[in-house]
Amino acid sequence: MSHSPGEGWSPVAGMRAAWLLEYDRDRYPFGRFLREAVFAVPDLETLHQSHWIRPGRSPGYADNLRLRERMQRLPLSCGFYAIYERFVRQLLVRHFGGRLSYAQRPKMRVHLAGTDSVSRWHRDAEVTGRLEQINLWLPVTDCFAGNTLWVEDDYGSGRHQPIAVRHGQALFFDGGLLSHGTVANHTACSRVSFDLRFAASSAPPTAMGSKLLGQRPPPCQGAGRA
Repeated sequence: MSHSPGEGWSPVAGMRAAWLLEYDRDRYPFGRFLREAVFAVPDLETLHQSHWIRPGRSPGYADNLRLRERMQRLPLSCGFYAIYERFVRQLLVRHFGGRLSYAQRPKMRVHLAGTDSVSRWHRDAEVTGRLEQINLWLPVTDCFAGNTLWVEDDYGSGRHQPIAVRHGQALFFDGGLLSHGTVANHTACSRVSFDLRFAASSAPPTAMGSKLLGQRPPPCQGAGRA
C-alpha cells in the first residue's frame, strides 16, 4: 500500500491529523446550488447583509439557526444531494476505500458576520463513542480567523487554532479526539458550510486513513483506524 496521500492533499501547517483536499468546484458545485437555489443571493459571504436579515437590525444567533434550518430541510431528491452523493462516491471512496458509512444528511452550518460563536469546544467521540470516524468540514465560502473552524493543534494541548480553508477545499481531521469549535465571527464575511463524520472499513487502512487516525497517543492509537 502506498503511504503517499496523493494529488490534491496538503497537511495543515502546525496541526496534528488535519489535511486539506482540493476539489473541483465546477464538478461539485455545492456553493453555487446553495447560493442560487436556497438563498437567492449574489454572494454567500455577504449573507448577513442580504434580504434574509431585516433592514436596520444586526444579525444574531437565531438568524444562524434559521438560515441553517433552511438548508437542513432540503429534500433528499434535490440537486444538493445529487452533488453530495457524487462527491462521496468519487472522492471519499477513492481516498478512503470502497466501503464507507456516512451520514445521509450532513450537518448544515451558517455563521453570519458579526455573530457570536456557534459551537463550543468539544471532542466528538465524547458524545458519539465512535473512535473510528473521520471528520469532513466543507465550507462554500472562504474561511479564516473568526469565521472558520478552530481545531486543537495536538491531542490534549488545549491550544485551538483557526484553520484557513478556501472555497474549493475540504478539511479532514480527527475530530473524535481533537477538540474543536468556533469563536465570535468578527470578520466581514459570513460562512456557510456543511460537515459530516464518516468511517471506512478498508483493511489495511488507506494512506489518508492512517495519516488522519494513526497518530493518536496511547491508549487510543490504533483503536480507531479506518
